Amino acid sequence: MQIKDKAIVLQCIKYADKKHILKLFTENHGVVTCMARISNSNSSKIKASILMTLNLIEVEINIKENKEIQILTEANSFYIYTNIHNDFKKLSVVQFINEVLNKTLKEQVGHSELFQFIASSLIRLNETTSSVSNFHHYFLLELLKYFGIEPNNNFDAENKYFDCREGKFSPMELSFPIGLNKPDSELLSKVLSEETLAEKLSSAQRQALLEGILAYYKFHIPGFNDLKCLEVLKEISLA
Repeated sequence: MQIKDKAIVLQCIKYADKKHILKLFTENHGVVTCMARISNSNSSKIKASILMTLNLIEVEINIKENKEIQILTEANSFYIYTNIHNDFKKLSVVQFINEVLNKTLKEQVGHSELFQFIASSLIRLNETTSSVSNFHHYFLLELLKYFGIEPNNNFDAENKYFDCREGKFSPMELSFPIGLNKPDSELLSKVLSEETLAEKLSSAQRQALLEGILAYYKFHIPGFNDLKCLEVLKEISLA
């Protein structure tokens, strides 16, 4: 069966001469693994530049039931980034987002709303002229909503400590990573209730917030472990 769909490139690995294995997140078919024959000739329907990480593309795929690897027959961009790859901070955020998506997107079923959120977030990152220092925090918190596991912001005078296991604030302080201390809990509540991208955060606050969110991910998403690209964010004061 030949299908047409929109897709986000999650991974592209060279398999053999001119052959690559791709992991795509498609709008209507979820995560799809494909084999693609890539060439930069003028007649080629799949060029290497189209399949860069997190590119937004339109694809034609030959789907065969009971096959783990499908055949990608055509790919074209439906949006072209204009400055992400020339901006080291934006590129670092993209690499972070890509690693998160590879660890969280597993389903082989369509999720149009999730696809649209990811695509619109990447477009927003490309086009923004504002600071991107909080962008990955914003993305992580919004992504949880599409998985149905967003934290409950019940912070008040009694419930002032965030419990990462329960996903809500409680009266009892728990040691990290099971829970967050009072300042970090208050910060999390603040960004949950306001526009995360607009918050003025210090480097220490950004790091504490990111560590708290990632601790929550580890409790609620099976197989989610440490991120390799986190060190890069720390080096450029984004984490």
